[in-house]
Amino acid sequence: MPQSMVHIENLVKRYGDLTALNHLELDIREGEIFGLLGPNGSGKTTAISCLLSLLKYDRGEIKIFGEEMKPDSYKLKEQIGIVLQNVAVFDELTVQENIDYFCGLYIRDRKQRKELVEDAIEFTGLEDFRKMYPKKLSGGLLRRLNIACGIAHKPRLIIMDEPTVAVDPQSRNKILEGIQTLNHQGSTIIYTSHYMEEVEQICTRIAIMDHGRVIAQGTKEELKQMIKKISGISAHWSMCLMCSMKNRCWSCAVPMRSIT
Repeated sequence: MPQSMVHIENLVKRYGDLTALNHLELDIREGEIFGLLGPNGSGKTTAISCLLSLLKYDRGEIKIFGEEMKPDSYKLKEQIGIVLQNVAVFDELTVQENIDYFCGLYIRDRKQRKELVEDAIEFTGLEDFRKMYPKKLSGGLLRRLNIACGIAHKPRLIIMDEPTVAVDPQSRNKILEGIQTLNHQGSTIIYTSHYMEEVEQICTRIAIMDHGRVIAQGTKEELKQMIKKISGISAHWSMCLMCSMKNRCWSCAVPMRSIT
């Protein structure tokens, strides 16, 4: 069995009286595309922030690559790529300059960095847009630039927080295909999304969160079988435990009885 790439044990994070993470337990294996699902407020973003040591947590243990993750674990952080839901690029820099800047945070050698930037531009299909500024890009191209900036240094672990939000179907498919290619090239990927069909298409295992804890976990087939045993719901919507519990899909708010 592949070794654990990310290990989260008994993780608790509170904001006053609100418990954002309630004894969260997760194990993500090397080589996976691991889907992390849940409605808004379920704790996904908080879990990722704690994983990256961007937030202090009240209790628990986090290990990445078998080592404890701390705010000053720079050697670990060099091996992690982050693609945020909110596009994080500089409007004053061109496409190529943005990718070079973010790659330069990890890679100091100019020759190596130049090669990596070219690889990232080619990988995301931005060859014809390298001299353009972000404000001139379409939503889909801007998302691709965001991804290029996060993966240019070829990290072992990539965290993608809803990278396909508000993009057209063609750009969405391009992004999903790119994620699978990154995985085939050796990266382990944590993928958060509200879209059931995306997770069903690309993820090897899935965890569904609610109220700061995992309420179901497994492959898509294991989750489908779990729900069928509970409720008899069929079709791909049956993979979502939240749907069967609340009799609706929190991704689209369509009552379950109308699509079974």
